[in-house]
Amino acid sequence: MNVAASIPAEDSQDTYVPVPQDTPQPNPIAALTRAMRGRWRTAVAGAILLAPAFAAVGYFSGVQLYESQAILRVYPQESNILYATGEDSVLKTFDSFVKAETTYVASHQVMERAVEQIVVQRPDLADGIKAKDLAGSIEIKRSDSLIVLKTKSKEAAFASQKLAALIDSYLALKTEAEEARTSVRLSELRSRETQLAARLSKLRSDQLEVGGEFGLNALAKAHIEKIAQIDALAGRKSEVAATLATLETNSAPASADTSNQEIMRATLLDRAMADLSFERAKLMSELAGLRAGYENHSNMRFKQKEFAKVEEIAVIEKAMSDRRDQIRVLGQTGALTDVTAGGDDTTTAEIQALYIKVKSQLDFARKEARDLNRRRIELDHIENEIGEAEGLLEETRRALEVIRLEFGRALPGYAVVMSPPSTPVDPAEDTRKMMVAGGGMAGALLALAMTLAMALRERRVRFAETLEPFEHRLPVRQVSAADETDPHASDLLRNELQLQNLRKPRLVGKPPVIAITRANAGDTTEFAHALAQSFARARMKTLFIEADIEGQDAEMADAGWSDLLSGTAVKPRDVDGADHLFEIGAGHDHTLKDRAVSAPMVRAALERVSGDFDVVVVSAGSLQDRLSAQFILSNSEVAVLAIKPSDERVNIISQIDRLDSLPRNGSVAVLRKALARDPWLAVRT
Repeated sequence: MNVAASIPAEDSQDTYVPVPQDTPQPNPIAALTRAMRGRWRTAVAGAILLAPAFAAVGYFSGVQLYESQAILRVYPQESNILYATGEDSVLKTFDSFVKAETTYVASHQVMERAVEQIVVQRPDLADGIKAKDLAGSIEIKRSDSLIVLKTKSKEAAFASQKLAALIDSYLALKTEAEEARTSVRLSELRSRETQLAARLSKLRSDQLEVGGEFGLNALAKAHIEKIAQIDALAGRKSEVAATLATLETNSAPASADTSNQEIMRATLLDRAMADLSFERAKLMSELAGLRAGYENHSNMRFKQKEFAKVEEIAVIEKAMSDRRDQIRVLGQTGALTDVTAGGDDTTTAEIQALYIKVKSQLDFARKEARDLNRRRIELDHIENEIGEAEGLLEETRRALEVIRLEFGRALPGYAVVMSPPSTPVDPAEDTRKMMVAGGGMAGALLALAMTLAMALRERRVRFAETLEPFEHRLPVRQVSAADETDPHASDLLRNELQLQNLRKPRLVGKPPVIAITRANAGDTTEFAHALAQSFARARMKTLFIEADIEGQDAEMADAGWSDLLSGTAVKPRDVDGADHLFEIGAGHDHTLKDRAVSAPMVRAALERVSGDFDVVVVSAGSLQDRLSAQFILSNSEVAVLAIKPSDERVNIISQIDRLDSLPRNGSVAVLRKALARDPWLAVRT
């Protein structure tokens, strides 16, 4: 009976050589998919609960926004300011002005003024609003010469009121700034007008003081007459001086020759006539040139200059007329000192007295001529200043009139409301729909995320493919949805164990020992007993040993494994209703505990009871709770790790080294009560 091996004879001589296998690279998507396997119903149920709740929250959180729009148009002050007339700066100036106006609309002071107006109009909605908030809620864009204003609000009327307040504030501030700028210019020009008027009044006063009873033309005429008088006195003085010099010479007689003196005076008068004729011709030429330059003109300055030239010519002609009369008188009387030709000679003392008199008259005439010339120069300068002051005063008054008439035209352009703020009827944006959709999606995603988080935190095995990375050391031979006591599943497992490859040759005369164990806490009795019954049904003499001595009730048990370990002879007993099946219970030795078991004790016990059997199935208990389970595995041919989906992965992984190295031919894993979605359920049942 001992030679009836469950494994082919040719395999008994093979030496097991482990084949190195490449560790598969982890696939994160596959890991997530595996983690969610069997949990989609939970995720869908959570989504069904959370999605409507989040959608309702989104609906009440969403709002309807109404959009209002207004347009400002900036016009140029001149029609050709938009065209390049040789200078691009003209076009650039207007474009820069439009940019500046756009920036001014969005400025802080305009927003503050608008906030003040909104607070007065809508105190219920404008409570706590600031200029920064208003600027953030209004969109301001420039398109060529248009300034487009847009805003959104939960209330349609409030949206248009915000834009209306902003436009009113902008136009009001522009008007105030223009009025302030105009008032400054007007005040400066009025001050200049007052100064020029005071200066003009002072100049006219100086004109009266300097001119006295003479005007500029009268002074010029008097000066010319005085010059003619000076010329006459100078000539007469020269004549008297020459006569006196002749009388004082040694060769001259004691008295002057009246005839010679008359001849000399006539000669001087003739020369003076020649000089005056030359001066008259010069003035006539200047007058002709002046009239040619101002032909067909009625300018007051030209008339004054023409009148002055005519007066000068008249004075020279009068002087020439006087010289002619003097020459005629000399020809008639021949007297220099009011004596006849036949009178007595004039004495030297009389001529000297006459010389002194003529000299004093000449000095006085020159003094008067100098004073007239000074007054003439000063009066001419004053009149020039009066003309300049009158021109400046006239220009200032003209500028004042321009400012008064062209108010608001100091800048390159002006802004008007092209399109007033509109009051929307339909909402431009309804965030409730988006919030409902987003809330529903968020609820579904949250349910999925919670389910995925729970799956990733799952410590249970759940599916057999979790052990795929360790299958080269712990192959999974069976994945079944059946219970641990299912006969069919036990028969399939029996066949798998009979086909198990051997690592080491089996000892002749010794039956194979199959140890049933768990990595987690739990009982292995039912699983091991069902497997032993399967071997018995195959007409193999099978011994079932309950080696979990602390997992059974020792008080009600017969002599068994604990007694066998203590050295007491124990005879296997038949199992009722099962042919070829014998069993040894846990025993009732109270002195022997799991911690007191050693490897020689287990080896000796198995050798004493297994000699007459074909297969020995041992229920070793849990590797996590029983120390003796390791000794049983080390004395077994193969170990069967019983797994349930609820077992923790970490416990299985921590026992893989023992399961692989302690049994002579390694260990296999069996998953019972598998979940319906286990992918290995269809191929490893």
